[in-house]
Amino acid sequence: MIVRAEPLTFEVVYRQERPGLVRLSHLLTGSNAVAEEVVQEAFLELHRRWGGIANPKAYVTRAVVNRSRSVLRRRAVERRYAPADARVTLPPEIDETWTALARLPAKRRVALVLRYYEDRPIVEIAELMQVRPGTVKSLIHRGLASLKEQLKEHLS
Repeated sequence: MIVRAEPLTFEVVYRQERPGLVRLSHLLTGSNAVAEEVVQEAFLELHRRWGGIANPKAYVTRAVVNRSRSVLRRRAVERRYAPADARVTLPPEIDETWTALARLPAKRRVALVLRYYEDRPIVEIAELMQVRPGTVKSLIHRGLASLKEQLKEHLS
């Protein structure tokens, strides 16, 4: 029996890639609503450029990572200028690892999520983040060290 692959259409890419990209963006941004919006915007951009994109799956994945990083940068600026009494209280059911991961700088967090949750190779992470593989290794190393230190402090 010969199984024929579906032709690569926008609908096929959307159906295959969307759930994983929402999950990835959620892990990077910490919000399902933001993740849905980020992925939707990335697919809208892919649809506009459909004829000129050689590798649509890679394009939309990079777009999701970049848009998620933009959300993190925007949040950092908002926190910097937020009034002192505007504090966010996390629900107690969120475990200390997630809390520690959320405290990491955006680039370290992105590198760790792509490496250990998405199980992506260093070279692919470097392409997605638009940095060199050595930078990715450094971000992962420093991110793990920061997590270890934060968790050690939490347990003390």
